[in-house]
Amino acid sequence: MIALAARPRLAPKARLRVDRISGRKLLVYPERGLALNETGAEILDLCDGARSVGQIIEALCARHGGNERIADEVRGFLQELADRNLLRGLEP
Repeated sequence: MIALAARPRLAPKARLRVDRISGRKLLVYPERGLALNETGAEILDLCDGARSVGQIIEALCARHGGNERIADEVRGFLQELADRNLLRGLEP
């Protein structure tokens, strides 16, 4: 599980882009891409390497009414991206 003190940022091979047709955010990396829903895009917008996972969760809870479910979903989403080697800065 990703530590709350970790400061995630996109891996050098990954880029966050906006699809010109749909306007949705995409996470693109060599020979692949991942269409993001609004929540995923919002999480990745906060993954700048300066904020900790705990701070990202706090920001999302403040925007959307905090609950434990948000924390679990953020950590799960970040873990999925980490498993694909699309994030850096996961060491606390």
